[in-house]
Amino acid sequence: MNAKITYLTFILVISQFAYSQWESRDIITNDNISYPETSKMAMISHTIGITEITIKYHRPAVRNRNIFGTLVPYGEVWRAGANESTTIRFQDDVIINGQTLKSGNYGIHMIPDKDKWTVIFSKNHVQWGSFYYDQSEDALRVEVTPQVSDHQEYLTYNFENIEANKVNIVLKWAGLKIPFTIEVDEIKTTIAVIEDELRTLPRFSWRGNREAALYCWLHNTNLDKALKWIDRSISYERRFENVYQKGLILESLGEIEASNVLINEALKLGSESMFLYVGREALGHHNSPEKAIELFENALKYFPKSYKAKMLIGNAYGWMGKKEKADIAFNDALVLAKNEKETNDIKSYINRYKKNY
Repeated sequence: MNAKITYLTFILVISQFAYSQWESRDIITNDNISYPETSKMAMISHTIGITEITIKYHRPAVRNRNIFGTLVPYGEVWRAGANESTTIRFQDDVIINGQTLKSGNYGIHMIPDKDKWTVIFSKNHVQWGSFYYDQSEDALRVEVTPQVSDHQEYLTYNFENIEANKVNIVLKWAGLKIPFTIEVDEIKTTIAVIEDELRTLPRFSWRGNREAALYCWLHNTNLDKALKWIDRSISYERRFENVYQKGLILESLGEIEASNVLINEALKLGSESMFLYVGREALGHHNSPEKAIELFENALKYFPKSYKAKMLIGNAYGWMGKKEKADIAFNDALVLAKNEKETNDIKSYINRYKKNY
């Protein structure tokens, strides 16, 4: 009996193991079996602005071979990896070393030389390596300067020197680095995406239209569109968030009298905490500390005894690395504090500020 139970247990374990091997794999659609590749597939992604960049490639090893000028000859088109074409996908239009490239999928090829390399972005991204490369399918070519680096056994692509709207993509293998720069026009790209999104569900809510208008106001761009979107938001539901936002937009457009009417209405619809929330939103969600400070200063106009507004101004200056201004704002907040609880609240922000900034 025990032997039978042991056998059944063994069968269940083996069955579970077999199932676990298959549950994470795709259905086989050809007559090949799976086996480890010599050059492993890799994929990396990074987002600049709202534009996602994805590179898919295979990673050959050096294996004590002479690479550039020998295994990878100078003056000949190389697949910039192994096996299938190395591919790169841009979710939106980008600028590569100063030249514009449309969104889409591209095959990457390179022509190495001692002093200059040519990086090629081919419209054909499905071929095997560079064996069938056709120059007529080029979408873009850029020249780059190779850099000496420490030894890299397995070819790799990395994102380096990351900025808000710019990043370097670097191929590194053996003792060389091959960099090229990707930039995006964040505002132009974001507005285009917003306009597309406002043809879908966000169009039919006060929130979606208000967020679109807020983005424009925070970046002082397309205020005519922002006014149209905030009016649509108000038409769905009139509330503090969109009334106040319209007041801010009109103020930026120089329509001060109309702006004051809406700000006064917002004061009736919202509380101090709601005015401060808009500033928090600008700082945390939109990474716009200058506009956040403007919003907190606005709140102080209407709530002049607000220790929270001063405290949040200090926090925003800390976010920007402006320590002297942060200290002044925090000290002003301590003066406005009416009790121990409020003082402790400010001190907790000060401690966090000193720790993080």
